[in-house]
Amino acid sequence: MTKIEDQDLKGKILFFSPNEAGTSYFTDSLIFICDHNEHGSLGLIFNRPLDLKLVELFEGMKIKGLDVEDGNVFLGGPVNPGAIFILHSADKSWKNTLQVSKNINMTTDYEAIEDIAHGESPENFILTLGYTGWGPEQLNAEISENAWISFNEDVNLIFKTDPLNQINEMSKIVGYDIRMISPDYGNA
Repeated sequence: MTKIEDQDLKGKILFFSPNEAGTSYFTDSLIFICDHNEHGSLGLIFNRPLDLKLVELFEGMKIKGLDVEDGNVFLGGPVNPGAIFILHSADKSWKNTLQVSKNINMTTDYEAIEDIAHGESPENFILTLGYTGWGPEQLNAEISENAWISFNEDVNLIFKTDPLNQINEMSKIVGYDIRMISPDYGNA
């Protein structure tokens, strides 16, 4: 049996467990964990599109020669909201790309941002502002307190499903309504 502290959460999808204490910043957020190690954890919320189009972001960055698909920028999390993070399929990589799994990479490279702005994007991508972060052992502790439910990576859910339907689709995949799980009850 694997202790919670030993779980490798890299490449997992997290969902914040609803509770009687009310809503949280993370209520109804699906987060893909891009890195999880002794230094902490980094994840990107992938189901919160902002009212900001990719073209508007790139125009604001003064990138010339735009050839970008119509799409939204997403809220990746509360940490460093001015920074751009790109969650994308593994068919492309750049100098500072982090391979999260065999199917998904994450990058912050400016060259990647320019490539996407010029129509040279990976097959699938989500561009986020900010990220979600935890200090050393913080995420493990929160999971042991049932604050988060973890699920296996699902590329179609992350990149192909409408953000408004992602929680319902995740519920269908696992066979129960993930919004009905409460951290106030123990694990069996």
